[in-house]
Amino acid sequence: MGNNRLIISKIYYIVFVLLLFISVDMHAQTSISTLKKRKEQNAKDIAYTNTLLKNTLKTKSVSLGQLNLLNQRIKARQALLKSIENEISYMGSQIDKTNKEVKTLESELLKLKDQYAKVILYAYKQKNSYEKLMFLLSSKDFNQAYKRYKYLQQFSEYSRKQGKTIALKRESLEVKLNSLNLAKKEKLVLLSEKTKENNSLTQEKSQQAAIVSKLKKKEKQLRNDLRKQQQYSKKLEKEIQRIIARAAKLASKKKTGTGKFGLTPEEKVLSASFDKNKGKLPWPTKTGFISEKFGEHKHAVLKHVNVRNDGVNITTDAKSECRSIFKGEVTHILSMPGLNNVIIIRHGEFFSVYSNLSSVVVKKGDTVTAKEKIGVVYTDQAQSQTVLKFQLWKGSTKLNPSLWLYRN
Repeated sequence: MGNNRLIISKIYYIVFVLLLFISVDMHAQTSISTLKKRKEQNAKDIAYTNTLLKNTLKTKSVSLGQLNLLNQRIKARQALLKSIENEISYMGSQIDKTNKEVKTLESELLKLKDQYAKVILYAYKQKNSYEKLMFLLSSKDFNQAYKRYKYLQQFSEYSRKQGKTIALKRESLEVKLNSLNLAKKEKLVLLSEKTKENNSLTQEKSQQAAIVSKLKKKEKQLRNDLRKQQQYSKKLEKEIQRIIARAAKLASKKKTGTGKFGLTPEEKVLSASFDKNKGKLPWPTKTGFISEKFGEHKHAVLKHVNVRNDGVNITTDAKSECRSIFKGEVTHILSMPGLNNVIIIRHGEFFSVYSNLSSVVVKKGDTVTAKEKIGVVYTDQAQSQTVLKFQLWKGSTKLNPSLWLYRN
């Protein structure tokens, strides 16, 4: 009974060790796969920004939008370099690991060969059948003769197994050496990629400095543009606050539900569903990137000047569709100077605001679904840029849209 338990314990241990090795190997494969996917995405981001930059280069004059695009490309390039460096580091650790495994296998193979040489030498000495027979006949009794006979059998079996073990070790060593050579080649390719991307980054930073220098000469125009933009933003903010306050007042008079906005049971469910989707909401455009973040931040060119954004600016492709980020009701469609068309959609106690649209394909009172087209983003022909200004509110509180939209 005790022996059975010991055998079962050994089996469990062997299975555990095997599973551990499989788990480690799978983790390593997942890690390199993740690194490669990240690098591919970084390369796609650069290619996308390049496409947008080509359009802005059609105009002779430099602009803040052009600088934003170049900044985005530099950011993507730096991310790509980081991905390459991570991959190089990973390959380096794999090379070190494989080197150790190769040395261990070489040492084991050397020992096996040494042991096998001794076995072969002994077998050679005992190759004569007469000597084997005399070895058995010289036994003191039958038991000893039987033991010697079993020993000769076991020795023969051991010799055969030892030969197989050496062959397997040699094969395993060859596999590891091939793996090591491939890893070294891949590392060399990655180092070459890193050098290439570093050179590109240096050139882009030079372009960035040149654009900043040119824009600084337009300081007066930049300040005027910023002042106008701030005026437009304040008008929109006041309008949104007025709309939200009016909605709350009407709900209070009607007393149709619960809470500040008198949410009906259906609206309450919608509001809760919206809240649960924080960080998972679809983008209001199919493509694009955040070219100006939420909140207060330094101006890209003007010194000691802070810029405040009540939402985020999303730079996208020309004629890009604007989409609703969630199911809701179109409560207002506005036309405002500097912001073109504005759509406000209510999702229970949440409001999404889409500004700078050239055209609108919905009307007030419409119920829209997530990702449904609601308009087309305006393209500034003078600067060859298409920018959606997107805001998110919970009641009268401004939210940071980048925390609510799906993060790629």
